Parts: sequence; C-alpha cells; structure tokens
Amino acid sequence: MRNDFKRYSYMNKKPDTLLSITRQIQNHLAYLSSLGFKGMDCRRETLERINGWGCRPAAAGESLSDIEAELRQCRKCRLAGSNARAVPGAGNPDARLMFIGGCPEPADEASGQPFSGAGGELLTRMLTAMALSRDSVYISHAFKCVPPGDNPPEPRDIKICRHFLFREIAVVAPEMICTLGDAALAALLDEKASCTRLRGRFHEFKGIALMPTFSPAHLLANPSAKRETWEDMKQVIARLGNPAGPGPV
Repeated sequence: MRNDFKRYSYMNKKPDTLLSITRQIQNHLAYLSSLGFKGMDCRRETLERINGWGCRPAAAGESLSDIEAELRQCRKCRLAGSNARAVPGAGNPDARLMFIGGCPEPADEASGQPFSGAGGELLTRMLTAMALSRDSVYISHAFKCVPPGDNPPEPRDIKICRHFLFREIAVVAPEMICTLGDAALAALLDEKASCTRLRGRFHEFKGIALMPTFSPAHLLANPSAKRETWEDMKQVIARLGNPAGPGPV
C-alpha cells in the first residue's frame, strides 16, 4: 500500500516539478560528460572488479600493471584534461610493508616514480636506517597527481582518486602500512584524522596494521620531528621482526 501511494504521489507531481528534476538530471549528466565520463561498463567482470575494490584479496586477475594502465587514462577528477601526469606506486609487489604519502611532487611527476625529490632522498635514508630498501617495500600516494599550484590535495580529490590506492593495497596485500602525513592517513582512516594525534601507536585498515607518522616533507621543514618518526619506525621494525638499523636519520 505504501509503495503504491509513493508511486501515485510521484506520478501526480506538478509538471514544473518533474521538469525541474529532469533538467537537474540532464545538467548532472552533462557535467559528467564534460569530465570525460562515457557511461558505465556493466559487464560481469567489470562489476566483479568494482565489488573487489577496497577488499583485501584483489579482484580476480587484477595486477599492478592493470591499475597503472587504468590510472594513465583516468579523467575522473578536476585535473582531467590538464597536463597532469599520474604517478603510480612502485616497489616490491609482494612487499610486507607499504609506505603511503599524500600526493606526488613535481619531481615525482617528472620521473614517473613516487618520492623522487628531496623528500624521497630522506625516505631512502629512513629505509636504510631500518635495514630496508626501496626494492623491498612498496611506495605509493593517496592522490596520484600533483595538485594545481602544488597545493595539498582537497578531500574531494582524494575521495575520487583513492580507489586506485585501495586496489594497490589489495594486490600487494602488505602485512603493514605506514602512512606519511595527514593526507595519506585521512585517505585510509578519516578525513579529519591527524598524524600528530594518532602517530606513535598502531591502528588498523581493513585488517592491516597501520602506523601513522610524519611525511618526509614535514621532516625537512621540522628536523626535530625526526626523532619521533624514528620511534614510530622502531615499532614497525619490531612488529615485522626485522633487525633495527643504525638509528635516526
């Protein structure tokens, strides 16, 4: 009875109301079209892949190469149509430990590799201090392109883009994740999450241990935070069972 009433009420709306709804739908579809959206691929294998996003086992058959190929063609956010060059993750596809930053820097865009600039050099030294290397871990970003004006990514940007990150996590299936800075932490836990408030102890993302710590860019601007970051990394080392490195970088 209630459904019949709803149907009757909808069909008896004033024509101008229905016209307004129709125009809103048309405007929204036109906006999606302007972003390059051509419609939804509803094949069974595509729907299975979408259902697998964010789940720990990767969607059947998906690889990091598949994700990178799709990322290169992405036109979903406000950077669509610009000269932005997406930067995929890199490293060991079977890594036990995954590092996630907020967004690439111009040096990353130029090289096509995450953490290629001064922040990347510091990250490399951090890994060396942990008796690790770039080839033994997987490194990625929550947002895959350099934001306009080299500004921090906006929450809406990360919400659109982070499904690529979730799928990378699903394929790599690390035992532990280390987020570098607020933007990366917010992408996985909560948009209001603060590294300063949550660092120093483990959290969880879809059953994976997560340690938040400061980003290399923050450490370059605030060298005194390196000691706190090293305390975080010592917890990561202990939990993974790796020998401790020589000390703070």
